[in-house]
Amino acid sequence: MIRTPLTLLTLAILVTPAAQAQESARERAQRTLPADVFANVSALAADGSSSGIPDGPLFNKALEGMAKRVPMDRLMPAIEALAGRLGQARNAFGPTAAVPLLVAGADALQRGVPADALRSLDSEATRSPTAVLVFAELHDAGVPTDRALAVLREATAQRTREDRMLDIPANVRRLIREGRPPSDAADQVRRGLQRGRGNGGVGPPVPPGSEPATDRVSPTRPRGG
Repeated sequence: MIRTPLTLLTLAILVTPAAQAQESARERAQRTLPADVFANVSALAADGSSSGIPDGPLFNKALEGMAKRVPMDRLMPAIEALAGRLGQARNAFGPTAAVPLLVAGADALQRGVPADALRSLDSEATRSPTAVLVFAELHDAGVPTDRALAVLREATAQRTREDRMLDIPANVRRLIREGRPPSDAADQVRRGLQRGRGNGGVGPPVPPGSEPATDRVSPTRPRGG
């Protein structure tokens, strides 16, 4: 299965906590960044701490930018924009949301997912970092919010493994390439999940017209979990 490529930022979400614990992003930044850059990012991080914005992603962004030789007049605005998106994700997910979830939310916002759509991820299971990544990929593919939510809820109900969940957007895009509208493609993938194909994964396409008419999701109302 070929998956939709994930950005460096989203891949960072999946790094194990044990690896991250070896050295904090702030410590690595203080050791690596020029003093003036570190001071600027530290000041931005201090301003955001009262709003629950984590500083680790900001320092990681600075380290990534310096490694790519991004000019300062572009680097600091990019870090400030990330801080803004992290704040929006914090508002959408609430004060107890963990940093990986906030980073996933910030990435989704950057890719055009509305903040209200993040708020519609209404259960703990559909608010996992992986689920948010899949949600953003489905949004990129043109799937409406209610249909994307229905897919995530079905994957949650079927206890789909995270690696299988990451295959979902590729399955949807394949069906779209075959001529299915994004909404119908998402519905078909949801039904594949519902049938438990591939040990919780998505199986081969269902021929057009063979889906039960009573199993369609209303375009105005999300399917329940």
